[in-house]
Amino acid sequence: MGRRQKLRQERKIKNNNPTSAVVTTAPEATSEGILSAAAIQAIVKEIDSVFPKSDEFVQATMDTEIINGKEHHKLHTNEQYALLKQGATEHGCIQSMLFLGEGHCNPMYLHPWLLEGAIRGSYRCIMHLIGKCYMHQAEPKMNRNADVLYGYWGKIATNIDTRLCPPIALNVLKDRLGRKCAICSKTDTKTLTLKQCIGCSFHCYCSETCQTTHWKEHNHRGECKQLRILNKYHKPYAKAIRDAAIRGDIHPALEKLRYKLGLTRPSEDYQELLDFNTHNGKSINPKDYVVPREDGTVWVGSFPSSSPIGSS
Repeated sequence: MGRRQKLRQERKIKNNNPTSAVVTTAPEATSEGILSAAAIQAIVKEIDSVFPKSDEFVQATMDTEIINGKEHHKLHTNEQYALLKQGATEHGCIQSMLFLGEGHCNPMYLHPWLLEGAIRGSYRCIMHLIGKCYMHQAEPKMNRNADVLYGYWGKIATNIDTRLCPPIALNVLKDRLGRKCAICSKTDTKTLTLKQCIGCSFHCYCSETCQTTHWKEHNHRGECKQLRILNKYHKPYAKAIRDAAIRGDIHPALEKLRYKLGLTRPSEDYQELLDFNTHNGKSINPKDYVVPREDGTVWVGSFPSSSPIGSS
């Protein structure tokens, strides 16, 4: 039996029993009741172990060698990227999406691949999306907001498993954002009542001036629009999409969701970014395009298509 044929057979066996690899032993906590790093890793591995691995993922990640105590991949980066992209695009391999999203092959694609894995229900992709993209972007020095998307994906993660992302953390986030103006930090008084953003119900404003500033200069326009897309095309189908991915299938709602998010945008739309790291001739910080454009779509796609998929 050839190597690739053997890998296919192993994959078929695993797909027929996707829960066989799930860790069933309870992770240990520290004396203070806080989960240890090893316990957290065990939970994360358990949650995502239900997703099948493509032959391409196995081939791209198994060719390694140990140098000075560290694991290094023998395959050239371009070869590895090609295999992982094939696994992701042809088989919907979430493990490949996670590996690509971690930036091992091309940091440019970090955000869209993590988003691809997140909408399919990968806990690790969601956590990386929050930790590497949205929490970082929410720093005061950055000019783009991501608190609302952080909140959305935090809720999705909580629905998948509450052990690592308790609901209380999301309540703290909403309280922090909702008690002061997003721009000038004014709070409610007897003579001033802050108004909440109708689109996201997260941010509050003391005036139209602050709301306009937040909308235009801090990109709340893009963040709010992407939240609307997620609430309409992802949230109602999140569990069904994840269940389908575990079976190795594609849920019908996934195709339109990916189109609405811009993940299937033609590569010609962002070739300038890929080639020169510029947009309309102007340099752009890579950390800025991990959050949405003004229309709520991603800056760089992951599954480029030559023709749109239903725009209704």
